[in-house]
Amino acid sequence: MTLTAQSRPDTDEMVIVHNVFRVNLGALPNLVRNVADGDRRRAEVLVCWLTELLDGLHHHHTGEDELMWPILANRAPADTALVLQMEEQHGRIGSLMAVVREQSTAFADSGSQGAGDDLANSLTELNLVLDEHLRAEEERILPIVETHMTRGEWQALAERGNSAIPKNRRLVFLGYMLYTATPSQRALLMALLPLPIRILWRIAGRRAFAADYRGIYGTAPRW
Repeated sequence: MTLTAQSRPDTDEMVIVHNVFRVNLGALPNLVRNVADGDRRRAEVLVCWLTELLDGLHHHHTGEDELMWPILANRAPADTALVLQMEEQHGRIGSLMAVVREQSTAFADSGSQGAGDDLANSLTELNLVLDEHLRAEEERILPIVETHMTRGEWQALAERGNSAIPKNRRLVFLGYMLYTATPSQRALLMALLPLPIRILWRIAGRRAFAADYRGIYGTAPRW
């Protein structure tokens, strides 16, 4: 299959999504450890955010399992072993996520320092495995995607991921994507958005994101 420059996908879109998980899951161990012993309200805030990130990561990986790996396995047989490795990493990450979800419930219920330490330790392990996986995707898989998947197929994967975000959270999640993106990635993302969404972001989304960010991080976002 030969793709022209016009038909190749722009895989920077996936790196933008990866950065949301990389940065925000990466910040959670310290946030969890800093919760005062027994502060259930603060614990619930962090667990709610953690759950949203884990749900997003689950849908992101499920989309790849259904819409990316089969195409690459079929069209890039020389890279079958690499695709299988990525699928195995998804399984490992899924198992760690299950542990984190269980521990996050205990932490939200009690707000105890002990439950927080257990959760923070498991999050640290998850982040190490996840970072290895994301870097491998970016360095080894995305170049294969650019030569073996069409722009339409890539768009279908993106649309599947977007559909998993609750409608009342889409502008806020857009804020997290923009905030963790590089200037060039931010420009790409804004260019991909329909004009009404860009306007809505400026009118209401940026403010909604800032309020959400303050609730989690205790400080205003610094653009």
